[in-house]
Amino acid sequence: MFTFFPFASPRFIQLQVGSTGGTVNNVTFNVTGANTSPTPSSVVGVPDAGTPATTPTGGVRVRMRGQWNNGDQILRLRVNSVAGMACVPATGCGSTVIPFNTVSWTAFEKSNFTTFDIQNGSFTGGATQFLSQFSCCSGGTIEMANTLVFTYNNSTLYPAGRYTGRVVFTASIE
Repeated sequence: MFTFFPFASPRFIQLQVGSTGGTVNNVTFNVTGANTSPTPSSVVGVPDAGTPATTPTGGVRVRMRGQWNNGDQILRLRVNSVAGMACVPATGCGSTVIPFNTVSWTAFEKSNFTTFDIQNGSFTGGATQFLSQFSCCSGGTIEMANTLVFTYNNSTLYPAGRYTGRVVFTASIE
């Protein structure tokens, strides 16, 4: 979804991923024996109970809003997924780290402005992966909002255990 608003001031940018108020939401991938044998299958993530309800159910809403009073501006949404998902100590998987490039997403609520929305994709495991980047508007307010449904590809057999990791989203206006 992409929305244009009338001219406004002052200059600002807002980014919301999941909940508001600094809450970090979790998406869980429960890989069971049925997903590993005899043929590995992808596992769709389940957001935690604190994640706001979305359509489709099971998604995480990513919303970026920028406002400025004159001239075109470049809005960028980046994600850092370098850290990977590390084994939680004492859960049996040792020092294994599952890279985030094993996680993809399907984006929903896309607008007719395909270059503005987040497109379907997967994490690269890089520090500055661009999810959305566009120049816009000669002043005004603009909002981009998409819902992402995450999937773990489960193509590599990792040791059983519990893993945890975090991706960091960053918005900028230039």
